[in-house]
Amino acid sequence: MRKYYIIIHLAALLMILPVFAAKGYAGNNPHKAPTITCEIIRSLPHDESAYTQGFLYHDYYFYESTGKLGHSAIRKIEPESGTVRTEYKIDNALFGEGICLWNNEIFQLTWKSEKCFVYDLHSITRLAVFKYQGQGWGLTSDGDFLIQSDGSECLTLRDPHDFKKINKICITDGIKKIYRLNELEYADGVILCNVWHKDIIGAIDPANGKIIFWIDISTLRPLAGKNAEVANGIAWDKKNKRLFVTGKFWNKVFEIKFPPIKQITSDS
Repeated sequence: MRKYYIIIHLAALLMILPVFAAKGYAGNNPHKAPTITCEIIRSLPHDESAYTQGFLYHDYYFYESTGKLGHSAIRKIEPESGTVRTEYKIDNALFGEGICLWNNEIFQLTWKSEKCFVYDLHSITRLAVFKYQGQGWGLTSDGDFLIQSDGSECLTLRDPHDFKKINKICITDGIKKIYRLNELEYADGVILCNVWHKDIIGAIDPANGKIIFWIDISTLRPLAGKNAEVANGIAWDKKNKRLFVTGKFWNKVFEIKFPPIKQITSDS
């Protein structure tokens, strides 16, 4: 009889455990950060032929880096119409990647060529080129340093004066390492990141590399045209606290609600 009860209790436990695991109650569950569903405020036009690799907002314009060999460029774009005002095409043998703004200069990575180009913000003319080791994916700045992703689980802090490596931050959600970090944007004290092949945005605490929260943007891609590929564009309007997102071959840029960071961190 005792064996019978043990079997019954074991069967019941096996039925209950998956429910608790799915809700995040399992003790060894590595996914700690909360996930927030994005809220669309409005949409703007976007060139659906653009293989977006880097994206930023400054003084009423979007700046975008596009990829693909023979199609890589850096552009200055009018947000309301999607009109390209200025474009600088890079060599056909180079694959454009992430961009960031620092001190009225735009830095643009290349994928495997180990070159970072520097442009004048206003004229989009090239000023300099830096060499680095490894792949270039995403790029942003906290105002003091440049922050670069290379597809791994770590971000590299670099000196904007010479692009030399200063430090590394490895990114985790709980105990889980987050790989394939891609496009980056610094917003309100956190580093926002796209993850390649996933329609999510992570908010990283730059002090410790921990994911504070995720934004689920999977509802956006179906609205961005039949050829839309993975999300890969984050732009932050610092002055007006607005967040814009787009992706590879998307025909729209979406303004979405930026989550209240202080409330999320106090609740977690």
